[in-house]
Amino acid sequence: MDTPEDPAIDGGPYPARAGNLVIPWIDGIPFYERLLAAFRGARRRVWAIVSFIQPGFCFADGTSWWALLDECEARGVDVRVLFWRNPRFARTAHVFLGGPEERRLLAERGARWAGRWDSSGDDPAHCHHQKGFVIDAGEADAIAFIGGMVLSEATLAAPGHRAGYHKHDAFLELRGPAVADAEHNFVQRWNLARAEPAAPPWPDEARAGPLPYPTRVPAPAGEVVVQLGRTVQAGRYTGRTPLPGGESFVGGGGEATILAAYRRAFAAARRTIYIENQHPGEASLLALLDQALGRGVRVVMVVPGDPMPAIYAAHREVAALAREGRAGEHRYGPTFERLAALARHPGFTMIALARSDPKPGGGREHREIYTHAKLCVVDGAWATLGSANLVDLSLCADHTELNASFWGGEVCGALLRQLVAEHSDATAPADDRAALEGLAALARASRASLEAGGPVLGGCYALDPRSYALEPPLTTRSG
Repeated sequence: MDTPEDPAIDGGPYPARAGNLVIPWIDGIPFYERLLAAFRGARRRVWAIVSFIQPGFCFADGTSWWALLDECEARGVDVRVLFWRNPRFARTAHVFLGGPEERRLLAERGARWAGRWDSSGDDPAHCHHQKGFVIDAGEADAIAFIGGMVLSEATLAAPGHRAGYHKHDAFLELRGPAVADAEHNFVQRWNLARAEPAAPPWPDEARAGPLPYPTRVPAPAGEVVVQLGRTVQAGRYTGRTPLPGGESFVGGGGEATILAAYRRAFAAARRTIYIENQHPGEASLLALLDQALGRGVRVVMVVPGDPMPAIYAAHREVAALAREGRAGEHRYGPTFERLAALARHPGFTMIALARSDPKPGGGREHREIYTHAKLCVVDGAWATLGSANLVDLSLCADHTELNASFWGGEVCGALLRQLVAEHSDATAPADDRAALEGLAALARASRASLEAGGPVLGGCYALDPRSYALEPPLTTRSG
């Protein structure tokens, strides 16, 4: 990997900043307990970026999201929430659109905190997909949280997923200089949010007025190099904005620095690539994985065994066209062809998370655990974590996304070992290659167990990348 002395990805506003403390939070119960404590510990400001939200979402202790905002505001904290608005999106049950129904809810609560809605305009497929929180922005000890977890009870899982909800996810806590860039991202989007008359600022323009751009860079809080990357659609946030540290950035041209970071990391990989994502890959990244495997890099990709309906539909459409020799005509034809090609490499293992539970009357019942995390660790020395899925919509300047990349064997290696241990029910070796080889071997043995009518071994099983999303998951066909 490139060394931390020269790690920057070009083409975006945010530099690589040294001196940060980085804390990964794996799974929803630990993370939301931490977030709840951070909100309650805020002295001056609480800023939140919300994409999807279950209307009645409550934390594990029963505190509702709306009550928490009211509670912070009542203490004198400046609370601001930037919501996504796209009433034309395919499904909006978990999108707080800011229309009459939502405004009645806020009015009935007497909500005094500030809200803005960043509209996708006339694009029915566009999503402001960032998830993030900044606590006490502008203060020397400000905290940022960046990740992909949504405010939904389905995320309230304990590590290991041995009971209860069945979504696997992650968030990242940051302290130190990189927090200034999380502040800048919020202020830029808040000030330049595309408003619609049906969803004006809450409670009014004066209370939800523009914010000054950050000028103060927090003092060092650790030893980790961090760089924030984004996906931003061209023309979305135009004009010159100042950056913390006295520089300025001209927006409007679009940004795809998350994709650039992945490409650079995959091209530089020499030992291991570990991926967790809701999507099975973007075509150019799958091509880079193929090259890495050809160099002898061990690759493990953790994805949902039972993916979202859109992935099933896309692969079935590609398969139908492939029977006529026309797979290349489909937008995702190259994606599924390149994914299937990875199966020829013995160093590639595609994995789903699952558990087997005993039935009261005997036998066992298998549970799929839905991978919603968006993270990657390369060579145990570089990692990225955020909101971006491995799909063109999230990476190629369409959706609005936010990831944090970070360098260093201590924090990146620890994250890799934590994840491997959770999915294998065993202590992970310190060596990154040994850790991935052990997980891959377990996953393959677990698949053999399922095919023989036995249980899931550990918390995972291997998938066949050639038939991914063409048939129901193996756990529904065994047991």
